[in-house]
Amino acid sequence: MVIRPLSKKWSVVVSVMMILSLVFAATGCTASSDGGKIKLRVVTMFAGTDPATKVYQQALEDFKKKHPNVEIIDESMTATGDPFRTKVKTDFTSGNEPDVTFFFTGADAASIIKSGAVLPLNDLMAKDPEWSSVLTENVKQQVTEKDGNIYAFPITGFYEGLFVNKDLFQKYNVELPTDWNKFVRAIEVFNQNGIIPIAGSMDESFYLIEHFILSAGGAHGHNSAFQNGVDPTWEQGLNQLREIYKMNAFPRDANTIKDADAVQLFVNKKAAMMVNGSWTVGQIKDKQNTSVIPFPVMPGGKAQPKDLVAGFTSGYYLSKKSYEDESKKGMALELIKFLTTKEMIRKFAEANGGVPAADVQVDGLSPLASEGHKMVKEASSLSLPIDAQISPEAFTEIRKNIQYIVQDKKTAKEVLEAAFKVEKQARQQ
Repeated sequence: MVIRPLSKKWSVVVSVMMILSLVFAATGCTASSDGGKIKLRVVTMFAGTDPATKVYQQALEDFKKKHPNVEIIDESMTATGDPFRTKVKTDFTSGNEPDVTFFFTGADAASIIKSGAVLPLNDLMAKDPEWSSVLTENVKQQVTEKDGNIYAFPITGFYEGLFVNKDLFQKYNVELPTDWNKFVRAIEVFNQNGIIPIAGSMDESFYLIEHFILSAGGAHGHNSAFQNGVDPTWEQGLNQLREIYKMNAFPRDANTIKDADAVQLFVNKKAAMMVNGSWTVGQIKDKQNTSVIPFPVMPGGKAQPKDLVAGFTSGYYLSKKSYEDESKKGMALELIKFLTTKEMIRKFAEANGGVPAADVQVDGLSPLASEGHKMVKEASSLSLPIDAQISPEAFTEIRKNIQYIVQDKKTAKEVLEAAFKVEKQARQQ
């Protein structure tokens, strides 16, 4: 039997059919390989040594069990230092924003809000009163941005203060540093006995900057945020930080170590004091012999003894692109709602010792965490961190130059004036 060769026309038809069959086969393989799952990309700061990391990771597993058609790509990383902020802002400026982002509010969020890439939550909360009612009214007010919208749904707030290893104070017969004279005396005694007085990093000096300025200027000065130029109490505060540095109050390598390293010095009893926040409570092993108190008022300072840096400055943001993507079926919003129930907020508060954004009873708090919550309730004022009130660029200008101020290589005045110029430029953008 003789087989005739195909005509040119039919050769083309067969070739096209073969190509199409290969394409469909490949498509079929792709669909079956991922099961047609909805992929959600999530970026948070619950990673590394963050005490809430395990709670967060378990929550993601629970959500995936409830929604087996969802795959979560978790790109969380620790928030200490600049890399986290840089990653998030780069993602948004490049149009590669995650479906869900847990990020800061205030000045840090200005650029991503301005981009229009995140969705205001007000209408979504109004449509779901049960979800909206999770947050207390005070918390809603604090996370409301200047345009009247809520973009970030918080879970826990924080407080900052002076953490002290009480057992070291008792061992060397030193009074707790509840005022400036006792603070200075403690530095002297611990120096004499080979104990680092204050575990602190000049490179990542976020909390030192805030507390020395708060001590000098009180809530009013601390919150001036370059509105009328450089408040003189900011210079006063940074000059006092320089004087404390000259007393050998900090580790010898304070200009190079990171905040995480400084925290470990305190945790391991190598240092007697630490200026830091409630997020470190989970890392502190000896919670029975550790206390947290307000930072003392320096000579000539305008602060009240119970003024604090505290508040709600982070939360979950919803990508506008993701919400409007019909193929994702609103799963990004569902994930945020799952992560912000009262029960979930309670779990996070128990893990990180933070102040819950919901009206929930946090059981099993350590004596240290209980002290922190009590300190917040008794505070004469609560101020948001300076880096939540001025542009990140301006705050970085201050922070990166702290080591030069304390070493007399630059004056506080010239650093603050340079930061003010950066702030003015940021406002014009």
